[in-house]
Amino acid sequence: MQNKSTPVKWTILKPSLAVFGLCSFFGIGIAAAGPMYVESVAAPISKVMPELQKALGQHHFKVVLHLDILKMIKAKQHILHIPNLNKPGFSDVQSVVFCNPFFFNQLLNAHWESSAACPLTLTVYGRGGKSYIVYPKRVALTGNTPALNVAKKIDKAVIGALTSVPGAQPVR
Repeated sequence: MQNKSTPVKWTILKPSLAVFGLCSFFGIGIAAAGPMYVESVAAPISKVMPELQKALGQHHFKVVLHLDILKMIKAKQHILHIPNLNKPGFSDVQSVVFCNPFFFNQLLNAHWESSAACPLTLTVYGRGGKSYIVYPKRVALTGNTPALNVAKKIDKAVIGALTSVPGAQPVR
């Protein structure tokens, strides 16, 4: 049996390139339509993370994993020897894995392959007393499948939680 599914990267890339080309031609900005939702908070990660986890909980999401990614990589740098580690100069990078079982079930029922968009993730970057919250939108992962409407609901709920973080300002 031959697999007729289109790779996710190409499914996302092809329409994105077309939109980018048209918007560039007409001089229209496309930051808001991108696959990432980005917020800035004028506070260090140490202050943002507890508020972020609280906001996710208040919006019916359960944080299942919290990783201090940059700290973990730096601790192994003597073994890893990663060239140009942290070139942007972030002081801290942490990720959160979270879920809502009702959203997972809706994805599973709408288009089972799209349930791979769960669990949900986001990453917080800190630099100079400021934090940036980056959430990969699930509509970018589900594409034009029967799960697209569920992905829109998930993105709306997650972005609603993120905008409730004190001091959060949408960047794109």
